[in-house]
Amino acid sequence: MVVCDCLFERVAARFLRDTPELQSRLTQSQSVREGKSNEAWRQAIEVWILFFVLLVIINGTVPFILGYDMHAWTASPMKVLLVGFVIYGGVSLVVPLLLIKGLNVVRKPAFLVPLIIAVVGVGVWNYLPYSASLALVSLAYLHRRFNLSEYGIKSKGWKGDVTAILILGLVEGLVVFLQPGPLSISLGSGVTAGVYRLFANPASTVEYFFYFGFVTERLSTKTSRFLTAPLIGAMYTMHEVSNPEYWYNGTSFGIEFVGMTLIAILYLWRRNVIPIWLGDGLGKFLSGAF
Repeated sequence: MVVCDCLFERVAARFLRDTPELQSRLTQSQSVREGKSNEAWRQAIEVWILFFVLLVIINGTVPFILGYDMHAWTASPMKVLLVGFVIYGGVSLVVPLLLIKGLNVVRKPAFLVPLIIAVVGVGVWNYLPYSASLALVSLAYLHRRFNLSEYGIKSKGWKGDVTAILILGLVEGLVVFLQPGPLSISLGSGVTAGVYRLFANPASTVEYFFYFGFVTERLSTKTSRFLTAPLIGAMYTMHEVSNPEYWYNGTSFGIEFVGMTLIAILYLWRRNVIPIWLGDGLGKFLSGAF
């Protein structure tokens, strides 16, 4: 009985001695996690501000300085290349991957060469048909070699992902059915529209990775999903507003806001850019086919 009491006292003493140390470690671990969350949130805001400022400069400041007419500037090779290399290639691809993987990883030839190929692919997308698909191939390779799950390439289960694809595709396609007038069916046009959206347009590839895999993912570390989704909708709409082309083409910025907010909600549910990308392609197929 005495032996048992002594053993109990020794165990109790050790437990009591270790408790403050354990609490200290837990506190330090929590502080580290909070620090990482704060840094991720700050990086998302700072990179998006860089994205927006560069767009404003490209869409407004540069043509003003050079004396371009806005309509002429929209189709000018200089603007197309600036948007392709600076916005799509630089800010949407290179900067996020540098922050996610670090310079030591990115500068490795096995990482750097595919990244350069991806940047060139989206940089010349308007002049070399389907060159933007090089970014998809490069990202698939980089994910296999270096794990780009922090860039929105992951899955929580195929059933939920398929559901997200169908929801997004059907919602986008529903807009066509709500328009007045008879419907005409053209499956060929639908396939062309869907394939082009998926493999030729950087707006549905690297821009989605940027907005959802990087910005949404990092904002949600500190901001609730109820606030993150409309915040993403507002940020996306602001960058669309900066482009005069959308003004004189009659773009409905209210619909843009609602649409991107809904897409952000789907992303926060799945945490995977792939269903967003495929769902957008399905939506373009339906809107092109009917």
